[in-house]
Amino acid sequence: MLIFTSATARDLYVIASNAFPAEHLSAKTVRAIFLDKKHLLADQPLLPLNYTLDNPLRRCFEHEILKKSRYALEHYWLRAHYRGKRPPKVIKSRAMLIAYLHKVPTAIGYTDTKPQPESGLKILLKADCP
Repeated sequence: MLIFTSATARDLYVIASNAFPAEHLSAKTVRAIFLDKKHLLADQPLLPLNYTLDNPLRRCFEHEILKKSRYALEHYWLRAHYRGKRPPKVIKSRAMLIAYLHKVPTAIGYTDTKPQPESGLKILLKADCP
C-alpha cells in the first residue's frame, strides 16, 4: 500500500495520526509544541518528534516553522534544560516517524511527502522550504 505521494522539494508537512486531537494547527502552535511550551492538547500529552541534526528536513523545519537558527536552538535548549524542559524525541527515519505516529495518538512530526488519505495520517500544517 502506498502511504505517501511525491511532493515538490519545497513542501513540508506537519503530520499526525487521524486520532490526533486536532484537525489543523497554526505555525505558532506547532512552534510552541516543538519548543516545549505547549504540552497538552485536549487534555492529552503531546509527543513531538524531530529528525537527527544532520537531516536537511530538520534544518528546513527549524528555519520555516521554529523560526530559529541551529545556534539559537542549541542556546535555547541549553537554557531550557535548567528549567526542566526537554527537546523533542529524536527519530532517525521516516519509517520511525510513521511507526510513532501510528502507535502514539498524540505524536506529531513532519515530513516532505504528502500522506495519502488511506495512510491513517493527516496534515496539520503545510509549509514551504526555500
